[in-house]
Amino acid sequence: MEIEFKDIGEHKVISISGEVDLYNVSELKKALFSVTDGSYSSVVVDLKDVNYMDSSGIGALVAGQKKMRAHNGKFALMNIHDDVLNILKLATLDKFFTIYESEEDLL
Repeated sequence: MEIEFKDIGEHKVISISGEVDLYNVSELKKALFSVTDGSYSSVVVDLKDVNYMDSSGIGALVAGQKKMRAHNGKFALMNIHDDVLNILKLATLDKFFTIYESEEDLL
């Protein structure tokens, strides 16, 4: 898994590529917690290049969402692969997260 940070307008975007699972979720948590500490008003996780995510990855995203809410910030997901979106829908988390289809939707 690779993680990159970039700014798009007011949003801090975390781009993730590769698989997110129990073996590397700590990297994702570290990245999420580094930007959800109140330093940014909006954090968006770009999942365009993630085609597999297990429950530990979903849990990390939920934790990031909760941490941003605690700081009155916005947290969203973007470019979700159908397989990952289906997992979110099964857990009804597609209603919990704000989901953008593309970078254009952010602006």
